[in-house]
Amino acid sequence: MQTLKVSATCPSCGAPFEFIEGANVARCLFCNLPLLFQSPNSILSYYLQPKSNPRQIPFLVDRFRKEKGESLSRKVDEIKLYYLPYWRFTSEVFYAVLVQSFLVPLEEAKEAEILTKDWDINFPAHISNNLALTTLGMRPEWLKLRLLTDRSLLKEGEVLNLELNSSSAKDRALQSLQLFMENKKSSGEELILRLLGETLSLIYFPLWVVNFVAGEGRQYQIIDGITGRTLKQSPGHFELKENESGEAQELSPPRIIPHRCPNCGWDLPVTPFHLVFPCDNCERIWKISENNYLPIKGDIAKAKQNQTTNPPKPVGYYPFWVFESRPEKEKTFLIENLVELFPSEIGWFKVENKSRPFLFYIPAFEINNLSKIPPLSLALTRTQPDLEKEVWQNAKLVGTVRSEEDAQKIAEILWVSLVSSKINLRFEKWKDLFFEDGKIVWLPYYEEGTFLQDAVTGYTFQRIKSPT
Repeated sequence: MQTLKVSATCPSCGAPFEFIEGANVARCLFCNLPLLFQSPNSILSYYLQPKSNPRQIPFLVDRFRKEKGESLSRKVDEIKLYYLPYWRFTSEVFYAVLVQSFLVPLEEAKEAEILTKDWDINFPAHISNNLALTTLGMRPEWLKLRLLTDRSLLKEGEVLNLELNSSSAKDRALQSLQLFMENKKSSGEELILRLLGETLSLIYFPLWVVNFVAGEGRQYQIIDGITGRTLKQSPGHFELKENESGEAQELSPPRIIPHRCPNCGWDLPVTPFHLVFPCDNCERIWKISENNYLPIKGDIAKAKQNQTTNPPKPVGYYPFWVFESRPEKEKTFLIENLVELFPSEIGWFKVENKSRPFLFYIPAFEINNLSKIPPLSLALTRTQPDLEKEVWQNAKLVGTVRSEEDAQKIAEILWVSLVSSKINLRFEKWKDLFFEDGKIVWLPYYEEGTFLQDAVTGYTFQRIKSPT
């Protein structure tokens, strides 16, 4: 997905600072204040300042007409700046293509392959006036966003009304994704997908509209306020159409607050894309929720394997969301229930206490190679390890970039891939598993370059793609 820089202003000292689009926290470089300015599911508004001014517009008009071999303008009647709102929707897509079990011979049954894709789409939120720009395009060298904290920041131009609300915008983005993903499967296959890290934002784009008179009579041009390129030229006089549909919504400005522990006031870690923040001062754990903080449960697990390397490998503690799970209308789902359902899964037979709840482990730390998430998660889920608690002061905690809600969606896909490979199970009955009581557990990993080795189960993986 395209990465954009965003400019903002510190609410404490008024100094400007920058952050990467999608970040949750930043630090003001002038007053050193840590700031929280968004949370998952919030809708931020941005705008782009025009790179041209009204004095340059007649030149841009004539440049376009000269290139077309047309007469130059005789008189400019009106130059007006408009801000056209765009919805931008981004997400990671986790999906699996399943072959119906009755179509697969027993000896060919296998787990469905889990695949990933980035989805990034944008479209106008104002549709009454055809302004000849259907997409923002992919222009990272031009698109330096500014955080819109007050509509008065757009006072130099007229802001076109929002005619497509956030709910309708998300529906349109999902419909486009569904049409695209339908091409990924064949007849007799079922597509199961979940969207992770869904982000919906609003971007106000500047456009100049010029009414002028030339040898051919009255004309108007619509000019891109960033590139200065003429997007449309038509005869006649441009007048803005008004839409009174009433579907639109007014979005509240972002609430920027100090990024500090609600319990003790200690500065929380300024890690831009993290969603969970442990406080080293009072040893409480907080997750971002609607521009505020909620306390959550969390544990740190102790390494079980004795390390014999000299010198010892460094140990980092990596976060996982851990969920209890249950089928519909069942109070509990125990490991012994899994042994009955999956007689070929040797790992669950090795668990000593099979009467404890079945837990799902989903990595919550940053993994550049997303294809590593399913095998890493299943390695722990199939092992169901017994964990001992580590002392907080002895642990170097790695940050959490995946939300509890997204971790549940990954768990749903992984469960479906497991069930789909078992011919003896009725897929429709067992494909839905419900996850609850999510908590963060930091598991110890030996770190060696780009490789991590689980100090509980011994599973090793490379978290970063090798260079090609």
